[in-house]
Amino acid sequence: MSDPTGSNSAGKSPASNSPASTRTDKGVRGFELDIHVAFTQPLPVTQARTALLTLDGFTVDLYRPHPAALNALESGGAADEVPSARLTGPLRDPDALRAGLSALLGGPARYVEIGVRGFLRSAAGQTEWMPWKRNAVLPRADVARVTFEEGVRFVLE
Repeated sequence: MSDPTGSNSAGKSPASNSPASTRTDKGVRGFELDIHVAFTQPLPVTQARTALLTLDGFTVDLYRPHPAALNALESGGAADEVPSARLTGPLRDPDALRAGLSALLGGPARYVEIGVRGFLRSAAGQTEWMPWKRNAVLPRADVARVTFEEGVRFVLE
């Protein structure tokens, strides 16, 4: 006897078995290392980039002060200084990364937030980040305890 609903014996509609419906053409999903570094004081752009060389192989976004804050700095600060940075990319060598984090935390970094985070990147290149599942706050000297679990953000301060 035929099924009038059009579903197969597994309860799926015939369309759900087609390759086009299982493919995601809209973007790329995955996990990527997400690192935020806050400096003890705003650094000139060149000095910030030099400090971040200890974390090699990542895309670097330097955060600049809001334009309203720049207007308030009229005499006291420089417009080319950055208070923090974000680095993203694949996790390659965990031990080398831990060594770089230790160097940053022993130098210009006030604190570092690091974790392997889920993302969805659209076809246009815009990235939507998944929320963190759990946070773990560690003393800055405990870099060795960072485990790079998916969805866990480690805050080293």
